[in-house]
Amino acid sequence: MSVYSQYSQSNFSNDEFDEIEGLHAEDSKLFTSRCVQDDSRRSLGVLSLAVLTYYGVSGGPFGIEPSVQAGGPLLAIVGFLLMPLVWSVPEALITAELSSTYPEASGFVAWVEEAFGEKAGLVEGYLSWMSGVTDNAIYPILFLEYLLPEFSDASDDISPYYRTTFMILVNIALTYINYRGLKVVGTLASVVAVLSLSPFILMCLIGVFKLNSERLFKSPDNMTCLASDGCDSDSRWFDNVKWSPLLNNIFWNVNYFDSASAFAGDVKNPGYTWPRAMFIAVLMVVLNYLLPLIVAIGATQSNRSDWNEGYLTTAATSIGGDWLGAWTVFAAAISNLALYQAEMSADSFQLMGMAERGLIPVFFGYKSSYNTPTYSLVLGSVVIVIISFFPFMKIVEILNLLYCFALILEFAAFIKLRISAPNVERPFRIPLSIFWCIAMLIPATSLLIVMITLASWTSYLVCGGMMVGGILLFKLQHFGQYQGWWTFKKKEFSSTQVIDNNEVQMTDVYNEGLDGCMTF
Repeated sequence: MSVYSQYSQSNFSNDEFDEIEGLHAEDSKLFTSRCVQDDSRRSLGVLSLAVLTYYGVSGGPFGIEPSVQAGGPLLAIVGFLLMPLVWSVPEALITAELSSTYPEASGFVAWVEEAFGEKAGLVEGYLSWMSGVTDNAIYPILFLEYLLPEFSDASDDISPYYRTTFMILVNIALTYINYRGLKVVGTLASVVAVLSLSPFILMCLIGVFKLNSERLFKSPDNMTCLASDGCDSDSRWFDNVKWSPLLNNIFWNVNYFDSASAFAGDVKNPGYTWPRAMFIAVLMVVLNYLLPLIVAIGATQSNRSDWNEGYLTTAATSIGGDWLGAWTVFAAAISNLALYQAEMSADSFQLMGMAERGLIPVFFGYKSSYNTPTYSLVLGSVVIVIISFFPFMKIVEILNLLYCFALILEFAAFIKLRISAPNVERPFRIPLSIFWCIAMLIPATSLLIVMITLASWTSYLVCGGMMVGGILLFKLQHFGQYQGWWTFKKKEFSSTQVIDNNEVQMTDVYNEGLDGCMTF
């Protein structure tokens, strides 16, 4: 159990708690500062954190096209307008509060462990990490698929040898960039954000003068017939809507704000930075989807069947010409690389944080001279290369389902910690009472339940197997420790303060060889 839990979840009265803090002023600093590096070494400010979060969630409007194919223009637009309010805003606020409260690389794993214990924290970390690396495996493939049509008419005929070589070399290059540290990754993400969004900014500026608002309100099966063509007004917006693909696509595009919690230990001035960075990230995500979607629908003539992945490139070409279409292809390619960087950073720092908490073997916490988790990066890169040969589109539903279960744990942890750990310092606190926090989460939790019910039985079986695997992994780790296969970071007590027969234990010991935070 951590020192947070020892203080906040014990049976001490408020007066006794204050007395403990007074007697151990130095030790009490451990609650929020000892698990992170010195502020002078933290590298992420508001803009860098906002951009990394943006790329953990979105990275550009690429991939929103299936929402129009599934639900038509109006439902797609309304979905990308309402879903961020119902889902993204609560998720971003919770991430800001708990990341500033528990500034550790383990991120949401720390939240769940603090609230429900070690087993729950390990399962949360396992499911989230598996989802992350599986999701990340698709970006190098998309990078290749976007570029090949520009250089060859036979992209499907590329040799497996050359494809494999390309995947390995790209993974090595991108892993090395991550190895160089968050400052490099954050700067690169900021540059890529400008390059990848610029063609859509131009598309919106040019397309707004060609926009026909009538197209925005057409039904899914009647997108091309306008009043100028002699067609009557259309209000059959719910006819032939494919709800599962529609909701899955929108949900996939607006989630993962919690992935930014992996960078919590590298954020400057958390109480100031987190709420501002999350506000900017949410705003970037909403505008990033809505504006290009509205312009692409309203300024081009298209059928429902046209809205496959990549249609935004066609729309950009139609609105601005071949030069804008080519720029959009280039933007899509580099955006996928930035998405890879943000996801890999989050996944590797999550493993490092879990090692620092003693949840996984200690070597996952070893850092390079650039303060990056070397072995966590290597493991993630290897798994990504292996998974990149699988058909990823078939497992999108499974990834969404895994994420839903993980978020239920995170939401529950947020409420539990508000109730059981009210005295833990929160540099940023959502200005709502517990009652209104619960009310805020009701729509988001309802959405999670809907997403879970829309999944197939195959997804239920796979996700259930992975959850059981997480529990077995917990048992295996302790068995391996007993056998001497690996070591874990231990909590060692160096001082004890007794007040009214209630024992408070504190530690000031680091495991040899691990340059990281203490495990409490």
